[in-house]
Amino acid sequence: MSSKKQINKLGKLKKGILQEILSVQTMFPGSFNKVYGKCGKTNCWCYRKDKAGHPSKRITWSEKGVGKTKTIPEKDAEWIKSVTENYRNFRKKCREIQRLEEDIRKLLDDYRKDVVNKTRKLRQYL
Repeated sequence: MSSKKQINKLGKLKKGILQEILSVQTMFPGSFNKVYGKCGKTNCWCYRKDKAGHPSKRITWSEKGVGKTKTIPEKDAEWIKSVTENYRNFRKKCREIQRLEEDIRKLLDDYRKDVVNKTRKLRQYL
């Protein structure tokens, strides 16, 4: 396949990925997990050493270099899973675009060299 065709093909692929990225309307960075914690009440079942504690769902993220964590209400658990997954997919697609741009840059460099060489052959003094 010629460089032109490869460049056009990668350009179309990049355009499609950009459209996917720009269609995302909700995203949030972070890690969503189920954690267990003890409440500290001596009469609670979780007070025993062999018990893991009360389950809760939390999201953890970093903001300006500071770690943040928040408990997520049960009703929002699926939503938070969705928006964190959107963020991970967004980042993945951005990395794909970076790889495509690097490939396109290399192909353009090869294309430039090829065209310059063909042009040189048109005149003896080049």
